[in-house]
Order: sequence, then structure tokens, then C-alpha cells
Amino acid sequence: MHLNQAKKNKNINAYYINEPGAVVKAIIRGTVRAGFRIILNVRSKKTEDIDKLDGATILLGNHVSAIDPFVMGAYVTKRWVHYITSSSYFEYPILKKILVYLGAIPKRQGMSDIRSTKIAINILKNNKVVGLFPEGARTIDGSTLPYNNSAAKLIKQTGSNVVISHLSGASISLPRWYRGCSRGFRRGRIDHKAYVLLTKQQVNTLSIEQIDLKIKSALVYNEYDWQRINRVKFHSRSMSEGMHAILHKCPRCLQDYSMRSKGSLLFCNECDNKVLVDTYGFLNAQTVNDVAFNDMIEWRRWQNEYLRKEIDSEDFKMEFFGSLTVKDGYGKVLTVYPESTLTITKNEIKYAYPGGNTILLFHCITDAVSDYSLRFEINQERNSYQFTPLNGQTVIKITDAIKCIKGILQ
Repeated sequence: MHLNQAKKNKNINAYYINEPGAVVKAIIRGTVRAGFRIILNVRSKKTEDIDKLDGATILLGNHVSAIDPFVMGAYVTKRWVHYITSSSYFEYPILKKILVYLGAIPKRQGMSDIRSTKIAINILKNNKVVGLFPEGARTIDGSTLPYNNSAAKLIKQTGSNVVISHLSGASISLPRWYRGCSRGFRRGRIDHKAYVLLTKQQVNTLSIEQIDLKIKSALVYNEYDWQRINRVKFHSRSMSEGMHAILHKCPRCLQDYSMRSKGSLLFCNECDNKVLVDTYGFLNAQTVNDVAFNDMIEWRRWQNEYLRKEIDSEDFKMEFFGSLTVKDGYGKVLTVYPESTLTITKNEIKYAYPGGNTILLFHCITDAVSDYSLRFEINQERNSYQFTPLNGQTVIKITDAIKCIKGILQ
């Protein structure tokens, strides 16, 4: 009778979120802490006042790698954390069951999602803990991604305590673009710190703007600046694997999509420019004739200077061939167009396919969600449009162009 009633409550309450039992929580936390210490050398420090907090609490983290939510849940607080998680992970049946069991909150990336906000508010009303990453996606090059004041609004609306979870070194150990995992982890050192940013009493005295400024100040990061101070060696035979998905333009011959990566070498297949990625993650020209930037942030900033000039031209237009997948608001595939064309101008994005086309005006687009070297997706209120270009290396230029036109490119 009790179980039937619980199931009935889940059906009645559209915002019901599960929470695992005490034994499962202990096993997960213990496994994560032991595994991360051994495999990735995670070193964590937190202030004692975190465990003294009562009531609704929001954990905010910088998003430098895929391990961020695990670190937040295992190291920061003894209470269970309900994460706001990309709804794309809920598209896989087995993973969906795991996430639902763990109490994750699905959210559509690249747009506002009222349902996920209502679920988070409902959890906080019950004096529980919500974890989120204001950047909304993992860092591309080791620097902070731009983000809006949505987290500050949620904090103010719910009057929650605010705790910061800050990682350093994780994007060098497990970068978003890394394709060398089959050759082993890039083990070095990952530093983690956690502390109370604001109590609920302090939140009540601050405006949304003031809260937002405190959040941005607490979460800002530059992984290469951290590395210049700490000089941590990361051990791997494939330090550059996948880096060309982000650094596509050669600084010597200026050719787009010409960079390739293998082992610890980043090289141009047009002019043979060679760049060696050292054990600290820094980029070095191999000979006096080669050209390189010392880190990915500098390289990408230079790369985007050329992109801005291209977009500023009067006749700007970008065109790419590939496949288009249209999904509904819940991630269900509606239609697949194996042969389609993507056209980007200053005003719109156009998908052309046999029998028709779809036009998205830029004022209706928030951002693009990317899987670099593979595809990107734009979410709208009713449908999502996932485009897979023939050349996966073009994804970074396409999405950076969208950000640039939207005015949110770093």
C-alpha cells in the first residue's frame, strides 16, 4: 500500500524528484572520493561552515570538466545534491533511469526552461540542495564561458544559501575536446575548494545584480594562469589529441580547418607548422620557423579576431553541408534529413533540405549546444535542430560565429 501510494504521488506531482537511500548515497560518495584520489589526484579543501548551513542551499560550480558534478556531490556537502542536468542525457533510456533515480533535474540547454526552474524551486522549498553550473556547458579552452544572471535570480527568488565549488586543473586533465582517453588518463593534480559565498540572511539584503557580481567574481577562472603558478605535470602520451577540434586555424599559413593532432603534436597539413603540447599543457613551436600561441585561450582569441572580420564584411555568408535531425521538445527524433545545407547570415540561420527549409531568426536563438568535432544543436520552444556537418572541424567556427553574431563571444 505504501509503495502504491508513493507511485501515485509521483504521477500526481509533475515536479516530483527522487532521492536515493542512505546506503546508496554512502557507496556513491565513497567510490567517487577513492577513485578520483587514485586516478586523477583530486585534492579537496572545504570550510567547516558548509555543513552548518540549514535550509535551502544552492551549490554553484565552475564547469571545467565532466567530473565537476561528481566532485561537487562527493566533497562539498553531506546532504544529497539534485543537479540541473542537460536534457540531452535523458534521451538515452538506461542513462535516463539512472539520472531519474539519482534525482537529476532535466533542462534544455541553450534556452530558458520554465519546467526545470519550477522543479528546482520545488526542491528548494523543501529545504534541500540544488547544484548547478551557471556557464551551462564545460569550458572550451580553459577560460570562463559567458553566462547570464539566471542563477542569481533563482537564489534571490528562493532565499537560498549559496556555496561555491571551484576546480582548478580539471580541464587540463580531462578537457572537453580530449579524444585520447583510450590511451589512459592525463593524471597530474586537480585542486578543489568549497566555501560559503552567501548565507540566506545575506541573500535577503542583496539585489539580483549584487548577487550576480559576487557569483561571477567567485567562479571566474583561467586554467593556464593557474598552471603558470602551480606548474603541475600531467602524464599522457596524447596531450594534443582532439585539440584541433578547437584550434582549427593555422597561425602560420592562416588556413582554416588545416590543423591536426596526434600524440602530443598539433600540426598543419597545409604548411607543416608543428606545435608541441608539453606536460604542463602549454603549446610550444617545435622549431624557429613554426608559429604557435602559448595556450589555447590566446590561440582561440586570435582565431576569433579573423572570424569577427569575416562577419563584419557586407556580404557575409557561411554555408555548410551535412545532415539535419529535428527533435521535439522532449528529445524524440521527428525527422532526419541526411542531405541538408546550413546557411548562416547576420540575420538568420537557414536549414535547407529536400522538400523545404527552416529559418531561425537570430533574435529567437539563445545559443548553440555543441559536441565539438561532431555536431551542434539549437533548441527552440517546440523543436530542436541538430546539425552534423560533413567536416566536424567546422563545428567550432559555426558555433563561435553564432555567439559572435549574438554578442556573447568571449
